[in-house]
Formats: sequence, structure tokens, C-alpha cells
Amino acid sequence: MDEKQIREDFKLRLAGVEDGTYCFSVCCDKEFFELAEISEIQDGKLDLRIEMVRNDKLITISMHFEGEVVMTCDRCLLPVNLPMDFDSHLVVKLVPEVEEGANEDDDDMWVMDENAYEVDLFHYAYETIMLALPHRVVHEDDPDGNPTCDPAVMDVLNNLSSTSKEKEPDPRWDALKNLKLED
Repeated sequence: MDEKQIREDFKLRLAGVEDGTYCFSVCCDKEFFELAEISEIQDGKLDLRIEMVRNDKLITISMHFEGEVVMTCDRCLLPVNLPMDFDSHLVVKLVPEVEEGANEDDDDMWVMDENAYEVDLFHYAYETIMLALPHRVVHEDDPDGNPTCDPAVMDVLNNLSSTSKEKEPDPRWDALKNLKLED
């Protein structure tokens, strides 16, 4: 699929659409992640279900992302499969004239011209996925609480941490231990 087609999949037509509820499905896969320049994600597939409820001058868009992505483990640098299941909501207010800076205050509330032909959710989907990614990515621990990362890397990390010099406690802290606080 080419770049233009991927971007088109994220555009919801508004012109000529009557009030009501509409459902769409889009796939966020490796091509989407590359196009959106999400370098943290190596591969994966997120199924995106979009429900658009259109009323006179208000459009409510509910998005549900479900699937898994492949990222690099922060500990051993091997790929990690991360299941993802999250929702996002966007409200689009249609007005006769859009004031400058109208969309700067709230990321989940857009103001658009009532004569707009379509709403493009590509960048919104990208931002939503980025916000849902964990800050720290590591392989899950086994039931005993031991890391399941690459054993060779874990051996090196354990050797480096065990050979580090034990620091003598700072004598200033010892003086603080003797202080008695009033109750």
C-alpha cells in the first residue's frame, strides 16, 4: 500500500454525511509506523475501530486500538512484543468561522469549519499511539520474578553490577541518624 492510500484511510468524510452513527476500521501496521516516523516501534499491528457520532454541529469520535507492537527491550536490546488495548476520544465542533488558535488549548477538542469536507485523523492516531507507549520497555519477568531477557546480556549486567565498588557510607549521614525528633 502506498503512502497516499494509508493517509486516505484515516480521513473521515463530513460533507454530505447525515446525522447518525458511523463505524470504520483501520489497520495501523508496520507501514503506518514507518510513515508516521514512530521509530520506537519496529513492527506490529494495531486494529483501530472508529465510531463517529455526528449531530448538528458536533462530532464525537471514539477510537479503540487493539493489537500488539514490537519494540526494543531497554535492558537487553532484543525485540519485545507488547500487547496494547486502549481508547481515545475526540470531539469536533463545527463552527461558521474558525478563530486563529482555536485548537491550541485542548488536544481532545477540535474546532473546524462547518463546511469542511473531511476530518483527517492520521496525526491524531499517531499521537494517541505515542502517548500509549510505555516509558520503559523490558521483557516480562517469569513467575518467580526473574527477568526473561537474553541470558548472555543478563550475565554481563550482573557481573558489572556485582563488581562495582561498594562505597563507604558518608559520615555526615551517620551524624543525622543520632538526631532525635520531637513527637
